Amino acid sequence: MTWSMAPVWIIDIAGSFGMIVVSTICLGTTRKIIRKAPENALANYMLWFTVALFAFSVSRSAGHILKHLLYFSGHYDVWRQISPVSGSINTITFVIIGSVTLYFGRMETIMNRMARDREKISSFNRELLELNRDIESIVSERTRVEMALRFAHDIRNPSMIIGGLVRRMKKNFPESSPELKKINQIQEQVEKLESLVAKLDLSEKKGRWTFSALELSALTEEALAAVQDEAASKGIILFLDRAPSPLTFQGNRHLVKIALMHLLRNAIEACGNGDTIEVATEAGEKSVTVRIEDNGPGIPAEMVKHIFEPYFSTGEGTTGIGLPYVKQIIEDHNGTIQLTSSRERGTSVVIVFPPLLGELSRTSWNRQPLPCSIHSQAEISPCFAITVGLSIMTRPSISTCCFHR
Repeated sequence: MTWSMAPVWIIDIAGSFGMIVVSTICLGTTRKIIRKAPENALANYMLWFTVALFAFSVSRSAGHILKHLLYFSGHYDVWRQISPVSGSINTITFVIIGSVTLYFGRMETIMNRMARDREKISSFNRELLELNRDIESIVSERTRVEMALRFAHDIRNPSMIIGGLVRRMKKNFPESSPELKKINQIQEQVEKLESLVAKLDLSEKKGRWTFSALELSALTEEALAAVQDEAASKGIILFLDRAPSPLTFQGNRHLVKIALMHLLRNAIEACGNGDTIEVATEAGEKSVTVRIEDNGPGIPAEMVKHIFEPYFSTGEGTTGIGLPYVKQIIEDHNGTIQLTSSRERGTSVVIVFPPLLGELSRTSWNRQPLPCSIHSQAEISPCFAITVGLSIMTRPSISTCCFHR
């Protein structure tokens, strides 16, 4: 029994036409994509790849169709002569497909590296802008103070000399002298100058010492609220453990808040999804303290001792001037800052301020640790928890618990 080859030929011819149609549709679709995103590396790869597939489909399908036409017309010997040419074209298209894939695979690696570098540069610029804004606010205040001080100094000496001479001259004129009236007018203007100098001195003192009574827990909570949006994408749990009594100290609200926010932003950069940060305020024997701890990757021991040195950075994309700036702010408030870290435990930052006199006697403690769930804010009402994605510089692993007071 002899089987007919007609079904095989029909399927081969129909499949060849189908390959040409499908590859043409794919090429047209890819061209639409490349028009929308001409600079996209993946879109360019798809275009080159579909062009190579289209060439292969046309070469292979045309060869099969031509083979059957020559066979049915009795010119099969012609096909034997051109068959090597068709096979060579198919091989060339395979080489092109492989070359395009390898080339764009390498290009994708380069593009990804460029994207990472661009993100690092953006992060570096953001940090510079934040530090620049903070420094500008301080410089503008100090410039105003210095100008007032210099202006007062330049006026004070001449006014004092003129005033002294005028007072001595008054003693040489009798009460009835017509010249005494003019001297009194001069003295009146000199006294106005002296009053202006006194006002400038007062303004200089107020500008230099713009410290007021601050509550550390409230200020810490403000700093946390300010960085929530930046931390929302990190998926990190943040706790604020507030002291039961007010922790009052003398300070500049703007500067202290800048310092706390910078430490929290360092945390955002350092930790990853699932890490935990605990911020606690507490009273010591002769101090008020804010403690920031996390269970991030930690800082190598050889870097910790240089952490507050200007321009020293623990990672790429940072300026290395943020932490020295924070330390300067704390020391200007007669406070101290200490950082400890390890690869196994993470990082802890402790800031200590001297309290207002009389405040420590009103501060009491009754602190008992109580494990609690972090799924509901109602369950952890004794502490302030934000499940928004925060991170901090690094510190030992912190258990998921809050403190009951």
